[in-house]
Amino acid sequence: MPKQYSTKPESFGEVTSALQKAGFKILLVFSLLILAVIVIAQPQNVYVAVFFGLSWCAISIAGIIFSNYKEPLAKLWAILTIPVAPYLVISNGLMPATLVPIATIFPILLLSNGWRISAMVVLACCTFLVPFYEGDYDKGLWLRLCVTNLVVSLLIYALASQLEKALVESKNKTLELNRALASEKQASAAQSRFLATMSHEIRTPLNGILGLTDVVLSHDISESARPNLEKIQRSGLSLNRILNDILDLSKLNAGKLALEIIPFDLKSTAKDCVAFYAQLAQNKGISLRIEVDKTLNTCVVGDATRLSQVLNNLVSNAIKFTHQGSVTLGLSKGEASKTHQFVRFSVKDTGDGIDASEQERVFDAFTQANSSINRMHGGTGLGLQIVKSLVEAMGGTVCLKSAVGQGSEFYFELPFEIADSVIGAKEQESTPSFSNLTVLVAEDNDINQVVAKSLLEDTGLKVTLANNGKEAVEIALKQHFDLILMDLHMPEMNGSEAALALRKANITIPIIAFTAAVVAEEIDKALASGMNGYLTKPVNKTELHAVLTKYLGGEMSTESSCIAKGEYTE
Repeated sequence: MPKQYSTKPESFGEVTSALQKAGFKILLVFSLLILAVIVIAQPQNVYVAVFFGLSWCAISIAGIIFSNYKEPLAKLWAILTIPVAPYLVISNGLMPATLVPIATIFPILLLSNGWRISAMVVLACCTFLVPFYEGDYDKGLWLRLCVTNLVVSLLIYALASQLEKALVESKNKTLELNRALASEKQASAAQSRFLATMSHEIRTPLNGILGLTDVVLSHDISESARPNLEKIQRSGLSLNRILNDILDLSKLNAGKLALEIIPFDLKSTAKDCVAFYAQLAQNKGISLRIEVDKTLNTCVVGDATRLSQVLNNLVSNAIKFTHQGSVTLGLSKGEASKTHQFVRFSVKDTGDGIDASEQERVFDAFTQANSSINRMHGGTGLGLQIVKSLVEAMGGTVCLKSAVGQGSEFYFELPFEIADSVIGAKEQESTPSFSNLTVLVAEDNDINQVVAKSLLEDTGLKVTLANNGKEAVEIALKQHFDLILMDLHMPEMNGSEAALALRKANITIPIIAFTAAVVAEEIDKALASGMNGYLTKPVNKTELHAVLTKYLGGEMSTESSCIAKGEYTE
């Protein structure tokens, strides 16, 4: 197999160019040194010596200034040096011969191929011409100098060749690394585009399923139909959670997952998690409890969404693998100061338990304790990997205590800053009321149009629909609206283009991205186009009401007090 540097002529050329650039700088210093020696020593052929030194100095300066002409200037230096160097030795004896070891470095730096070898041989052999000098000289010194110059010249050539080879190989490795990085960036961009497309294509019909189910459940229906609709709703939420896990895993692997730093109530977050899975636990005949340390200050600053995601995954897993007994979510106080505290979270169950040999593997992506688990219980194997990554991102480490047949306990400890109060920590069950206000919804999917229209009309809003971005712009320019909900992916003109067109037309009313795309690049692009915020699909009714209240006002209050201490068991 040929050496790497020999197969990369572009790398060899770049290294040669860099060596020439350095060589001309060193040549300039050396030529000035020669001129200084000439002034001090006053050789016999002073004019020839001065010409020799000045020509080297001129060539080196030209090589530094005119970098595009380094190659011809280097050959000019060789043409001048090859005949003049032997002449100077014959004319002046040992003094110029002593400079040969230093001079032999310049063919290495400035020349290549036959030019390099020719110049090296001439300079190395110049010392052997000293006997032709007519003056006196020390023969013993001359012999030692001949051997020294020859050995030094060979060493310089060998070392310089190895250095050049190493530089070429290093350059090739750098080029390969750059190509690998470019390929990785392309793959990352392709992955982002795929995730954005997948998210949109899955969330769009999912929004229809969950939205229409929510609309139907909010009205009077027969009690025989309600349980089935609630099962459809729970299945849709489960599917949405799996999709979120996939997207979050991608963000975590790419180092792009950002954490929110907002005040929230730990107790409310834990209670919401338990309430969500209460029906599932009841259906299996197991007890689902929550225990909160009475000394714990539950008003903290952190990322409630990510903490909820961790707790949901752990509680869901615990219920899945528990067939009798109980599942307990516990919150207890750790080390604390006046402004900060550590909180220990634990999810304990009386389920199957996990064998010691399998406990390390359960935190790996796409991995479950054994292959029969997926057949019996389903799941992607992403949940615990998400838990591990999110807990570590928030400053903790998740641990596991388990034994086969004795249940499992997943626990971790996180640091939190203590908050004085929490705004908007409690979910409001009341629906805000708006009257005489209008909303334009730009949405190309007819099912999502029905969902959006129903949810908005429940709040008293008058809704106008547009089938694409172009139509939305035309309607908004003719009619006044108090708010615009704009889907991002639409035919003819997408949401970002439509928002930009409206801003250029001096339409200043709030525009909210109403989208199934949850990839950061998509959201950033929407906000950069002039949108004020975004809502993701499937639509969360509480988040929708919060956005409407923020931009339209209304009678809904989102402030709640925070219970600092308490003990709760359910």
